[in-house]
Amino acid sequence: MCDQDQFEKDRQEYEARGLVTRRQFGMLLGAGIAMMLPQVANAVAVTESDVNVMTPDGTADCYFVHPASGTAPGVLMWPDIFGLRPSFRQMGKRLAESGYAVLVVNPFYRVQKAPTAKAGAATPIPDLRPLAQSLNETTHAFLLSRSG
Repeated sequence: MCDQDQFEKDRQEYEARGLVTRRQFGMLLGAGIAMMLPQVANAVAVTESDVNVMTPDGTADCYFVHPASGTAPGVLMWPDIFGLRPSFRQMGKRLAESGYAVLVVNPFYRVQKAPTAKAGAATPIPDLRPLAQSLNETTHAFLLSRSG
């Protein structure tokens, strides 16, 4: 309880001293690990593009990446609450280099085109709650309309 009252003051003090918060450390660690990942063994050339997919309730903006030649099994990637952003594009591309055709969907297409989280995973969750609420409401309405 008392810690919550001091959080903002502590954060400002850490930043003034040039220290790293746990959140910043986690982001730095994640970025460092991602940079250390080896290239995909036997990576194939890929073709990537932004595409629009027509759905019964609108047009979904998506990212599509696939091997440049031949056929490939498909993967549908559904991002988390931060939506379609560069990290999911990168994950999709790595899968495609391994021989998969990958479609990364913007789950919030009914409300807002990507990017939905301006600062990616650094966007505060309260800023994204309206999008998540809207997604729940539209999904519920869609399911009700299909149930007859």
